[in-house]
Amino acid sequence: MHREDWIDACRFFAIFVIMTTHFLAMFRPEALALWEQPPTRLVLGGLTGKFSVAFFFVLLGYFAGRGRRFSPAGLARYTLRRYGQFSFFVLVSTLVYLVGAYGLTWLLHTPDENVFRVLSDGFRYNLLYLVRDAFLLEDTYNATLWCMRQLFAASVLCWLLGCVPGRRARLALSAAVWALSPLLGKDWVWLGCAAAGAVLRCLREEEAVCEKLCRPWITAALLLGALACIKAPLAEGTALYFLQGLGAFLLILAQSVLPRVRRALSTEPFPRLGRVSMGLFVAHTPVNCLLASSLWPKLAAHLPQPAALSVTYLASLALSIAAAHLLHRSYAALQSRVTKRA
Repeated sequence: MHREDWIDACRFFAIFVIMTTHFLAMFRPEALALWEQPPTRLVLGGLTGKFSVAFFFVLLGYFAGRGRRFSPAGLARYTLRRYGQFSFFVLVSTLVYLVGAYGLTWLLHTPDENVFRVLSDGFRYNLLYLVRDAFLLEDTYNATLWCMRQLFAASVLCWLLGCVPGRRARLALSAAVWALSPLLGKDWVWLGCAAAGAVLRCLREEEAVCEKLCRPWITAALLLGALACIKAPLAEGTALYFLQGLGAFLLILAQSVLPRVRRALSTEPFPRLGRVSMGLFVAHTPVNCLLASSLWPKLAAHLPQPAALSVTYLASLALSIAAAHLLHRSYAALQSRVTKRA
């Protein structure tokens, strides 16, 4: 897959929003009022984890929806590869979290409510839920993983959309899937966000379309449209998620025709961090849960709350990034071994 540094950087900023909002929800939930109350709502309103998820679905569709010839063997290989990657990441991160929960409780005797739930489930059920989460893509011990099934289904869907012969036919079918996706309801409307990514790829492959999008007034209209969709004052549900997908689509499309923005986003370390965004997505919640049962009580007892919160946040970022790198490197090594044996 061809890497595009500015898109990888966008992935990092999207996961950064998710990590930050989840951190605040766990360690200082009252701070989330900044997203709801003026004047901070004017800036933060709409920049939520759900919008970042929509962003990831659009990018998933962009890469998975590239043109290709259909073959049953190709579909099987792609499906197994994606399923294997998802299962591996969930299995390893959840296993480490379970071991950490028992270990920290034994060492420090300060379990938070999330870690206490692990202990109360009992070892037998811990293993059962671990297997279910990893191989059925459930979210028993990591609520962040609520969308893993949708991500997996969306990747296969967009792979199939990429097999439609002819760019215009592929564009039309992808747009139709996107337009009809609200009929699937709030749990599966995300498939439409991925189809929007396939539409995005088709548009970017049309030179005439790209030339028109470079006109300043069109770019400005795309950005304003993205802003309107992101800031839409709707309750969480199908309509909001569809609009957030549209907002992500318009924002990425506008960025794709702004060279200065692409160059700024391509500045390291943002692209490098974006390449491990899936690991960050999977690892940050277990990291936060373990910190809540270990570092946070110690810091909160000896430091002012702002200082304790800042140190814990930096620790969360550092540990999540380290865990993500290890997950990606471990999976790459495993994939290499499997490929050599095959």
